Amino acid sequence: MSAPPAGTALAGGTNGPRALRPFLDTVLDALTTGAEDRAGPLPPGGPDAVARTVRDACHPLLPAHGTGPHAALRTLVHTLAAGAADPADPHCAAHLHCPPLALATAADLAACALNPSMDSWDQAPAASALETLTSSALAALVYPRATAPDALITTGGTESNQLALLLAREAAAADHPTAGPLQIVCGANAHHSIHRSAWLLGLPEPLTLPT
Repeated sequence: MSAPPAGTALAGGTNGPRALRPFLDTVLDALTTGAEDRAGPLPPGGPDAVARTVRDACHPLLPAHGTGPHAALRTLVHTLAAGAADPADPHCAAHLHCPPLALATAADLAACALNPSMDSWDQAPAASALETLTSSALAALVYPRATAPDALITTGGTESNQLALLLAREAAAADHPTAGPLQIVCGANAHHSIHRSAWLLGLPEPLTLPT
């Protein structure tokens, strides 16, 4: 059986690691040279310079004939690394994102290769079991006296706030079916997602207290 063309082999299955290995060398080399060219926490020159560099490196963006998977991957990763905001640089004060551990990045590679879809068990059997164990263990840290602590994993704080307000809205409607809509009370320094979530859920404008 002939091997698939380079760049079209799948990352999963028994042959996936073999197909991934040469691309990893290309990516790691490009990450190194890109960081060396950047030489700091931010690329020099500001937005216009970065946009110009990216435009030149990616021209033509949709070529009639490609350069091949390794050349394209090397160009793309090097350009992104050279133009990145690097939270791992000792002179970087990260705004929101932290520098990832090498261990976590390696684990993320496995997750990407397996591509589990967490919306149903049949698409992610072992990952679903691991998510259940992890969320229960974290909930037990927060509620050590609970008999069966549990939690939900979301993609971030904005989604967590929206989900919390949704659950509060449904609980209030079930406990007090004849009462008016749920009224949110929050501080002036509350995250903007509280107000946006209230709007999305059809709730009254939150009552904002000075804090």
